[in-house]
Amino acid sequence: MKNDNEFSKLYFDTAYGPYYQLRNPRHKWVSFLAEIRKHISKGELLDIGCAYGLFLKEASQYFECTGTDISEHAISYARSTLPDDIEVFVGAAGSLPSNRQYDLVTCFDVLEHTEDLGEALDNIYTLLKENGVLVITVPVYDGPLGWLVNILDKDTTHTYRSSCGFWLDEVSKRFDILDHVGIWRYFFFHKYYLNLVSRKTRNITPAMMILARKTAKK
Repeated sequence: MKNDNEFSKLYFDTAYGPYYQLRNPRHKWVSFLAEIRKHISKGELLDIGCAYGLFLKEASQYFECTGTDISEHAISYARSTLPDDIEVFVGAAGSLPSNRQYDLVTCFDVLEHTEDLGEALDNIYTLLKENGVLVITVPVYDGPLGWLVNILDKDTTHTYRSSCGFWLDEVSKRFDILDHVGIWRYFFFHKYYLNLVSRKTRNITPAMMILARKTAKK
């Protein structure tokens, strides 16, 4: 498990500069929710790696939301901006308490940072109710643009720099895959953020979303 020091304010400043909001625009979260709501439209949601809570704010229209992040800095910021009915707490994928279960668990660009992916996915399995839904997004490094993703990725906290097939295999060991889509994403001119979800081009996109369901233990 990585520690909070790796994801301090300095991490966010280095990774995003002054552009965090611009690189996480509302249309990004709306497009994610459109995919999610094809499979689940209400219930209790846990967002692992919630950062500043922008997805939680959007998702709270449909779900009873809770968020967690390894970064004390991010959680402090989220608490200061989110409504009081959205609970957030410090915690890391792989070691979250399983005394409460959720209908939906989301992990957006989180699992590639974990030191032990199996441990993180096992933890998520215990956090989900029976027939609960898991949704993840991750960067992928295969396909015709894999070399470019690898060059552009300067994040030293990325433990897993893996292929689309790798992520599908790892998730399917514990969950039933419902769907997977590609994500085109890029930040242009420090001003415009492209976020386009695509099934037709999912074999060549630089990132992907996997949607899966918890069923009986495999």
